[in-house]
Amino acid sequence: MSSAGGPWDPRQQYRGFGAFPQPEPPRRKRRGWLIAASVLGAVVLIAAMAAVVVIGLREQRTAAVPAPPPSPEASAVRAGWQVVAVPKRGAVYDVPQDWEIDADPGAVHAVGPPDDAVTLTGVAHQQRGFCPGDDNSFRAMSGASARLGPDDAAVAEETLGTFISHAFTRGGVAPLVEQSPPERLQLTGGVPATRVNARVTLPAPTGCDARSVAVAVVATNNDGTSSLVFVGAADQDVPGGVSETTLHEVSTSLRPQ
Repeated sequence: MSSAGGPWDPRQQYRGFGAFPQPEPPRRKRRGWLIAASVLGAVVLIAAMAAVVVIGLREQRTAAVPAPPPSPEASAVRAGWQVVAVPKRGAVYDVPQDWEIDADPGAVHAVGPPDDAVTLTGVAHQQRGFCPGDDNSFRAMSGASARLGPDDAAVAEETLGTFISHAFTRGGVAPLVEQSPPERLQLTGGVPATRVNARVTLPAPTGCDARSVAVAVVATNNDGTSSLVFVGAADQDVPGGVSETTLHEVSTSLRPQ
């Protein structure tokens, strides 16, 4: 994912990710995406993934205050991987060792405008800085949120649609999206969840954008009002990229803590 867009004006838009027991308001579905972050009150601009096969992101961040690591009992469920804490959501998930975990798991990242953003905390990136001249670009990213909806399937599909619409529209051109039907599964500890996958293709990728991007969303713990949600995306068909299989393993390692 490569960086996109110019300086961000906080008077126009807020782009930052959210937290679990405070669900986000209902979202409308649109295409395209631009990521930004808020760290301890400082708004941070991240960049956007390109669609119809994209990715490459940028982030202009201020220094973050390190937060406590996952509790000692939070060990990775996949051998050799590392645990990502999502304290605002009361959850953890795992990523491979070559991923970079945000030093502040409470830092808020968002995709979309203030009234329709997908917000994430507990964020991790893979191949950060891969794009020449863009230290904040990356090939894959992940994070967790909490979103409103009557059940996990509804939440997963709505989140996927909103995320893709905001993250991958380029110059008013929507991406091509191939989406799988909701899949019921069990997370670690037998926790029921729903997962939806999509392959996004950018008609006209630019810069360091990939042409194809895999997106995975897992929703769990619905209480009749909202769900804990994992969102991950990875450039496909790129050197050293994260495969759809690995993205699946990352997404299904989500578990309440």
